Amino acid sequence: MAGGERNDFEEARAVMRHLCAHFTYMGPSGAGQTTKLINQVLCALNFMAVAEATQLALDAGVDAAAIPGALKGGRADSAILQEFMGKMARKDFSPTGRIDNMVKDLEGVQDLARHTGTAMPLTSLCAEIHRLLTSAGLGGADNAALMKFFEGPAKGDAA
Repeated sequence: MAGGERNDFEEARAVMRHLCAHFTYMGPSGAGQTTKLINQVLCALNFMAVAEATQLALDAGVDAAAIPGALKGGRADSAILQEFMGKMARKDFSPTGRIDNMVKDLEGVQDLARHTGTAMPLTSLCAEIHRLLTSAGLGGADNAALMKFFEGPAKGDAA
């Protein structure tokens, strides 16, 4: 995803085809970065939805690791669902991405939204949850550690 002058984009295509599977012209200068921020909105919200759904499955006694296979190809399917629901169910926090990196991206999104006057309540909540996890010392943790937000206190700890 790139922005700029169309002829510059076409000249860069010869080099970029060796560096990436998809190289898409998005419009004038800055449009590629905006597209990257939109990608991060979709990823961040999808990570949160998968973590929340995983916890619901676990609490309801459903094998969360089996859900991606059951939903494959349907409207709820996504690469994040396929890669992360099982990982989240296993509490596998091996690093593939960092929560604090997502905070950086979501702050960029929020800056753009303020500039354009776009209301983004779901993204704002998602950013706050990521900030909470970062302040709790999980900034360097994998996105699968979003599960820690949904786990809540241990069942036996309730007074």
